[in-house]
Amino acid sequence: MKTKLPDGYTTRMAGMEDLPAIHELEVKKSLHYAGTPGMTLERIRNEYELPNFDPSQSVLLIENHQGSLAGFVEVRDETEPPVHPLVWISVDPELENQGLEPFLLDWGEDRARQTVDRVDPELRVVMWIHCDHKIESARRAILSAGLKEIRHSFRMRIELDEAPPQPDWPTGIHLRPYDPEQDARLVYETDEEVFQDHFGFVKEDPQVGFDRFMHHMTGDDSYDPSLWFLAVEDEELAAICICRRYGPDERDSGYISSLGVKRDWRRRGIAQALLRHAFDEFYRRGIRKVSLGVDAESLTGATELYRKVGMSVYRQFDMFEKVLRPGRDISVTDLV
Repeated sequence: MKTKLPDGYTTRMAGMEDLPAIHELEVKKSLHYAGTPGMTLERIRNEYELPNFDPSQSVLLIENHQGSLAGFVEVRDETEPPVHPLVWISVDPELENQGLEPFLLDWGEDRARQTVDRVDPELRVVMWIHCDHKIESARRAILSAGLKEIRHSFRMRIELDEAPPQPDWPTGIHLRPYDPEQDARLVYETDEEVFQDHFGFVKEDPQVGFDRFMHHMTGDDSYDPSLWFLAVEDEELAAICICRRYGPDERDSGYISSLGVKRDWRRRGIAQALLRHAFDEFYRRGIRKVSLGVDAESLTGATELYRKVGMSVYRQFDMFEKVLRPGRDISVTDLV
């Protein structure tokens, strides 16, 4: 560690019993910067219970002398191979610019560097950090730590003041219900196939990926299998639209967690029809806001599609990177 912890604070590793305090801090920060309560405790618990993630090894807490949580850092490296360890820092808005951010980043980088030995020596390993665009104290600390800003992502939302337009399905395309017993593996494989055209995608062991996908998608009370929409042609799955009852910002807003069309079916209007169908279903259920997350520079043009159907940006996150070891990059950076 190069950075000294400011006076008046102590550190310790996190445990599952710390989730209520972590949730309270994230709610406070989200309300301060976004005016929304942010992730529910159930959603955070789901993330901390993901296979191969251990908060006692990957989450450091900073507390004041009264034992109150002042900030924390997470390092997510449970993917295989872990060529992109993800670092997330969070500081109480009342305690920003007091030296907590540099300390958390320094610890996060040291912890991220532990992944290097788990990766084939020929491969490039890059630490990534995402940060809410509005949090200037974190952005300054990240840039001062030698990271480079490389990309942005948006949260986009539509407010349904009236019934949305009905979907216009391309000839030969129809919806069929999702069957959790029969379709889970097929949906995962389709999700993997469509997201191979997204920046940063890395192919991993199918069983490891499937287990994490199902845990992430079904492991909390936002899961509703009746909101998983499958578009098929001649009984072959062409596209998916996986929705949640609520998203990461607000419980009263429906959320589109994954939308993707296989390459052979693109440019036919299927994604737009799926979006319209999802909006209509949420509206029918009395939900008047629907949101999603998207790469601002989406390789497949998703951002333009979402604007076309009436969605607009309400939140931005910035992405930074630092090369921990140069080498061959196995992640997707452009369309082939």
